[in-house]
Amino acid sequence: MSYQALARKYRPQSFSDVIGQDTVVRTLQNAIEGKRIHHAYLFAGVRGVGKTTAARILAKALNCIKGPTTEPCNECVICSEITEGIDMDVREIDAATYTGVDNIRELRDTTQFQPARDRNRIFIIDEAHMLSTGAWNALLKILEEPPAHVVFMFATTEINKVPSTIISRVQKLMLRKITLDELIARIRKISASEGIEADKSAIEIIARRGEGSVRDSLSLLDQVIAFSGRSISATDVATVLGLSDINFFARIAGYIADGDHGAILEALDEAAETGRDFKMLYRDLLSFVRNLLLVAGNANESMLAVAPEDLPTIREAAKKFSYSELLRVANLLLRDDETVNRAEHQRLAVEIALLKAATFPRLRAVEEALAGTPKAERRSDSPVRQTAKVGLESPTYVKPEPTAADIDAFIERVQKARPLIGGYLAAAKSRRRDGNRLLLTFSDSFTAEQISGAKQALEQIAAEVFGEPVSIDVQLDNPAASAPASKSSPLRDDPVVQAFQKHLGADLVDSRKR
Repeated sequence: MSYQALARKYRPQSFSDVIGQDTVVRTLQNAIEGKRIHHAYLFAGVRGVGKTTAARILAKALNCIKGPTTEPCNECVICSEITEGIDMDVREIDAATYTGVDNIRELRDTTQFQPARDRNRIFIIDEAHMLSTGAWNALLKILEEPPAHVVFMFATTEINKVPSTIISRVQKLMLRKITLDELIARIRKISASEGIEADKSAIEIIARRGEGSVRDSLSLLDQVIAFSGRSISATDVATVLGLSDINFFARIAGYIADGDHGAILEALDEAAETGRDFKMLYRDLLSFVRNLLLVAGNANESMLAVAPEDLPTIREAAKKFSYSELLRVANLLLRDDETVNRAEHQRLAVEIALLKAATFPRLRAVEEALAGTPKAERRSDSPVRQTAKVGLESPTYVKPEPTAADIDAFIERVQKARPLIGGYLAAAKSRRRDGNRLLLTFSDSFTAEQISGAKQALEQIAAEVFGEPVSIDVQLDNPAASAPASKSSPLRDDPVVQAFQKHLGADLVDSRKR
């Protein structure tokens, strides 16, 4: 017999085999036991958590010769044929290639016929979110008043794309991601069944990379076994999956904190030379940054998906940022996640994302700037309340000045509305409110000129935040070193360019004569 992938070989065939979905299993078994079978079910969840598997098991439970039963026997002809996918009355449909209205009309016509042999005629529609609007509309009537012998089962990873008119006509079952401990136990059990000796750390790495998906985890295990044979070590897993150790990501974090662009590019070049998959590298970096946030936020260390021996490295890397800086860096990297995933040139996409994170100025809280808090002291800030003790006095909450809070709100609003200008605004050497004027001081003329060019938009946002008209006053820290920041140019005054700035949020970076 030809080799069968582990994900297929160990696919659950009964409800008792399903891991991590106790709520869904209990709901379905209670429905069968109480003879309250719904005519349509929608299984939703991320990839590899058992959506289609649960639908198949339910189909067997409903049509089993001994059923309807809370556990299919997996011995009768019906159970065997459903498992093999050849049962005439249980039809599995891939919505990705079955999207048209005509396909659904054909299916709808089929529902009028009684089952050829089984108790129910069942339709399992996988990747249901791929159905067209017309196809969903064609299904509405049959879902509203289905024949007594028909049961629909939809499976989707994107429930948000399923029309609300459909969701209101089905019983929705949400399947959650499998926990790390559950994945580790499953991989260990399957490895033992296959006669594979695997280190504890190797199994943990595979489970973490599986990201809550049993199928992905078993596919990775298959890949590692093909390389390592019957004995698997953490080194083998790292080699096959192209993993970077925790120290690599700690280095990257340090370079971002220092704004060292050259070092970032050199580190990524090292990763390329070792054959790293940049999409997975970026995903691992996001996980590392999340761990930094958890450490900086004083979270319970059990929440960190890392080995105990890696905790000191993570704690040390977290010290290079303040908590607010980490939030901004994490937000920037997360915004580029989809871009990296979709990019044809993934290395370039990762380089740009990391360089942006290293370029983005780390804003220090205005109240700290006014208080003159040294940079070293600001590294330890956290999301918990700042307190002070004097003798036996109780801790007290230090509330930021209203003006400082307003300026922070203004900056946040600009960063959302005009990200590039928001980045330039964050680079201001000082920001101060003086009556109806907001004084911004910059150390270089280029940044100051960008802010000056966007004064009208900034003043509009400022008026919304401060509740009154506020003028933006841009100054240079060393006016003699550069030309005035507010200098206009023919290109900046061009009505077409101004229209782009107004309607598309464009920003004029530079103008050159050809």
